[in-house]
Amino acid sequence: MSANTIADHATRIKSRLFVRALAFHRDESGVLIIFGLIIFVLMLMIGGMAVDLMRYESMRVQLQSTSDRATLAAASLTQAQGSQAVVTDYFAKAGLSEYLQGVTVVNTVNFRQVSADVETRVPSLFMQMMGVNVLVGPADSTAEEDISEVEITLVLDISGSMVSGGSQKLNNLKLAASNFVDTVLTGDIEHKISITLVPFNGQVVLGNELAANYNITTQHTFNTCVDFAPADFSVSGISTTASLARSDVIDPWSSGPYKNRVNPSGTGTETNYCSEDNRNKVHAYLRDPVALKAAINGMVGAGNTSIDIGTKWGLALMDPGSQSVITNMIGAGLVPADFAGRPFAYDSISTAKILVVMSDGENTDQHQFNAAYKSGPSPVYRRASDGALAIFHSTVAAPNQYYVIPSANFYSSYQSTTMGAWQSAVPTGYTNLTWPQLFNYHSVNWVSRALYGNALSTNSTTRRNIANIWIGTFRTATIPVTKDTRLDSVCDLAKSPALGVRVFSIAFEAPVAGQVVLHSCASSDGDYFAVQNAEQAAEIDSAFQMIARQITSLKLTQ
Repeated sequence: MSANTIADHATRIKSRLFVRALAFHRDESGVLIIFGLIIFVLMLMIGGMAVDLMRYESMRVQLQSTSDRATLAAASLTQAQGSQAVVTDYFAKAGLSEYLQGVTVVNTVNFRQVSADVETRVPSLFMQMMGVNVLVGPADSTAEEDISEVEITLVLDISGSMVSGGSQKLNNLKLAASNFVDTVLTGDIEHKISITLVPFNGQVVLGNELAANYNITTQHTFNTCVDFAPADFSVSGISTTASLARSDVIDPWSSGPYKNRVNPSGTGTETNYCSEDNRNKVHAYLRDPVALKAAINGMVGAGNTSIDIGTKWGLALMDPGSQSVITNMIGAGLVPADFAGRPFAYDSISTAKILVVMSDGENTDQHQFNAAYKSGPSPVYRRASDGALAIFHSTVAAPNQYYVIPSANFYSSYQSTTMGAWQSAVPTGYTNLTWPQLFNYHSVNWVSRALYGNALSTNSTTRRNIANIWIGTFRTATIPVTKDTRLDSVCDLAKSPALGVRVFSIAFEAPVAGQVVLHSCASSDGDYFAVQNAEQAAEIDSAFQMIARQITSLKLTQ
């Protein structure tokens, strides 16, 4: 074979190989199989990562939950066990001790912070292919209990229904309120918590010390209660300079001549609408549990129910406008110096304002005298030596216009037809009484019957009609519906975002109307408590304890 032939043969072979190689290069059959294999491997890897991550997240959630519960329990200022031991025990009980790296506890006199250092470690099953052998992450938790500046006002019903018929309501309330004080003030070594006690029935007795800080009218000085105008229930504070109307000395119930507090026999229950009894006065900004419980246990039950007035004073005494009042009382040694600057501003970040309103009833009529009989001289004269009375009647023909009633006939005079005698002048030794002085001695009903009905007629029916006319002439009443509206205004204002007061309410076996207004008063459904069995101390105590625990509740910080 010639050299040319060999060369030609080699060229043909190369040409055929080139053609085949070019054909192979252009052939796309089998490409999807390779791509599919690559995708399948990636899917296995991603699926494996998901499984590993799910295993890790499940463990992390379990650890985080255990960590949160452990630190919350350990941070409680009432926790008797050591904080570190509590956290360790929580993890041991959950079988997770290996993940707890350490516990840090910070204690001060009124603050406890507990931190748990927890590390989540989960060996990977699939991510090892990517060089990740263990998934590691934190499940740390920190909890603290810090009783910040807290202003609490207890507005407590001491009306007659709390004791009538031998009821144990008032005694049960005293026990519950005293336990509340102990729970809230336990551990308050830095004196960050103040408690104000506002007992109420038909009125609120301020007491001379507190009343001295307000501009209360002086038509008499027989009580330290205040009558509010309708507009006053739409504002949170009470001015210390604007004139406040002192409540009337009015006994709307008694039929006998004397109101019980001036009855020489000294018997009976106070029937005056504002029962000026220091056992029931307001105690502002106290922190001593002994003093608070003494004030609570000293309360006595009597009178009507004015939830609106009690709540009005409760809010006013935590209004920043009362700072001058508390400052003055600190200066007088009546309020601890620790509470300087209180009541704090509503928007103070470190301050919580708590209003607790409790009643076993519903708003009742609020009795007042009509304007002409609130002040000024009356037509009645009194002899100081024995209390004998004389009244001048201008409608009687002169000269005998003075009707004189001997003191010996007081107890039967409103029934007798021959209780007194007419004279032409007031007897010697008699002094003219103002209207408040007259009604400070005698009940409205008796004055109307004895000094008007019996004096002006000898006919029993006519005497009774005259007396009833004068009863209506002397006095008026604010009806319950109006008082409910006023209570709604105060409560709505207190819990508004602008003020941010937390309002708790307790209906202590109250009638339906009382339950409705108290439920509406609360900041939320969860802040309203309906106690069904008032004769069982445990129920009212439970309601107060639930409120106390919420006040001193814990918080997670991370």
